[in-house]
Amino acid sequence: MLQLHRSPRLENTPQAADDPPIRFEGFEMQRFTSWDEIEPTEAERKLMQAAMAGEFCHCSPEGQTPPEPADWSSLPADRHIRADVLRFFLRGGCADSQVTEVGVALAGALISGELNLMDCEIPGNMLLHNCRFQHGIYATRCNAKTDFRLRSCKLPFLAADGLKVGGQLDCEGAEFKNQGGEALNLQNAEISQDLFLRSVKIFGAADLKHLKTGGELSCEDADFQNKGRTALNLQNAKIGQDLFFRNQVRVQGVVDLTTARCGDLVDDPDCWPDGAPDGENYILDGFTYRRLHGPTDARIRLNWLAQGDHWEGEFYPQPYKQLAKVLHDMGHEADAMKVRVKLACELRAEARREAIPRSPAFAFLRPARRGALWIWHGLSFLLTAHGYRPWQSLFALALLIVMTSIPTKQAWEEGSFAPNSSVILNSQSWAAYASAYNHPPHPNQAQDWSQTSIPGRDWESFHSLAYAADVVIPIINFGQTDAWSPSTERGPWGYHLWWLRWLFATLGWIVTALGAAALTGIIRRE
Repeated sequence: MLQLHRSPRLENTPQAADDPPIRFEGFEMQRFTSWDEIEPTEAERKLMQAAMAGEFCHCSPEGQTPPEPADWSSLPADRHIRADVLRFFLRGGCADSQVTEVGVALAGALISGELNLMDCEIPGNMLLHNCRFQHGIYATRCNAKTDFRLRSCKLPFLAADGLKVGGQLDCEGAEFKNQGGEALNLQNAEISQDLFLRSVKIFGAADLKHLKTGGELSCEDADFQNKGRTALNLQNAKIGQDLFFRNQVRVQGVVDLTTARCGDLVDDPDCWPDGAPDGENYILDGFTYRRLHGPTDARIRLNWLAQGDHWEGEFYPQPYKQLAKVLHDMGHEADAMKVRVKLACELRAEARREAIPRSPAFAFLRPARRGALWIWHGLSFLLTAHGYRPWQSLFALALLIVMTSIPTKQAWEEGSFAPNSSVILNSQSWAAYASAYNHPPHPNQAQDWSQTSIPGRDWESFHSLAYAADVVIPIINFGQTDAWSPSTERGPWGYHLWWLRWLFATLGWIVTALGAAALTGIIRRE
């Protein structure tokens, strides 16, 4: 925070008695009210002439940012501009040196002192290119009517909480270096049009909480360096149009997008912090956007979400719901479905962790509860994708029928089936085929009886798949289990099938019930 201190009046500075200079953290600011009060350097005189003519003032013929001076107290007169003189012209100058509506356009200058624009109104453009500042800029609650530009400038910081810009705020190619502190503070700033941070280098925190822009925010090719801390804070920022985050953006630190909002997200997922070894990450909880301009493949985007869906051990489901909605609206329904299924899996994983009893007295229940939940969630995923793909249960049911038909067919062929009727079993026709003295012998009495005897030809015909479907599918009765039954005494396949049919019937109930629950919405997908 800035601290205002009264200080003695500077010597040889004509000022009103009620307008003492203000000290900002150890420096004194001179409030020039006319050109006559200024003893200008060569560069300041050149700036005055350019500002009155509505032209660009070039202090560096090569168009490059001047190197860091070895001694800021001894600067070349053709490049040296004091911050207080620059402030004088930014505010419009005076009657004898009035700045045109173009404003102040300056390039290649060395600006000494701290530029204080707190609570100031800048009527024209502030166009600063390739300038090097000795200290930072204070622009808290500053009201810039048109463009505010620091293109390719180098300075320690820009403290502009509550800044209002009627046009663009352009920091393309600028370098802010305040490692360990705030290098760029645009909290609560309101930018009518675009905010350009293209190719910017920020060493320290970039705090853009509650930022509002009418246009885009471009962070292409930007470099945010604040390792182990928040590098870019966009909490609750409102970006009116696109957010650009691509073209080799480099980040060391945390990117916080909590409850931020933008138009289209134009990004490259590889540009976001990877999150892994030292806790660097990004937070996506509450971040909303209308469309994606970049990869829409679910696999790539799920990897992106995986780095931003947790923070301090807490899982945030909203990023998945937002991505699924956007992909669905863009027509990528298959990818949207994969995102929804992944969210359901994550939510169930969280539920398993929360369901484990924490009390030592119930520690013995932990393995059982964990196992039960794992089985339930596993079946829900395999059979219905947690309710999003209920048709998977149909494939599972078909597979279960085929599996049941294998031992059924083997049992039939070895002669381990008999009519499921006491009347038939006690009849003369069945007894004739069951006799061991008949010639030729009948190893498959059920098959011979059903094909050659009059009662058998009129009996329910046996089919292994139909019998398996009768066992597996509950409620629906195909008549096979009513007509035929395996025997435990005629062979090993019949013996095992007699017991396996109960297992197959139970699995059939589970598959059918889960499929029906998914279709009717009983299974909660999220």
